[in-house]
Amino acid sequence: MGTGEWQDVFSIIDENGTGSIPTAKLGIAIRASGGYPTEEQVKTMMSKADPSGSGKVSLASFLKQREWIESVNPLDIYEIGASFKVFDKDGNGCISGVELAHILTSMGDKLTPEEADDFVKEATLTKDGFIDYMAFLKEVTQT
Repeated sequence: MGTGEWQDVFSIIDENGTGSIPTAKLGIAIRASGGYPTEEQVKTMMSKADPSGSGKVSLASFLKQREWIESVNPLDIYEIGASFKVFDKDGNGCISGVELAHILTSMGDKLTPEEADDFVKEATLTKDGFIDYMAFLKEVTQT
């Protein structure tokens, strides 16, 4: 996402138009903007974006975090795809919708069961009713 989209996300989270967002929402804002930070990276970004501990992050600080996260955490869908192989029991590059929902609700930043179901419904299924996880990752990351 470009700077304009990151500014749009910031504006949405800055509901009252104060020019700042709560530090606690920084991770959500970056993920909504297309960043993929780990929880440890979010903690680091929080301390960099709000060094005084004010509890607020300005737009300028938010955009600096975009530059930092893009430099240290470029999205590697092949690395992510390799982690799906654990669930690919027959090694055909596909997983079931049930397996994908399980991954989404139990690992990383967990989705609710309803959110996971909605996500799975958007996935393109193979003729056998499975999800080609590399195609799926490319689809959701638009690479």
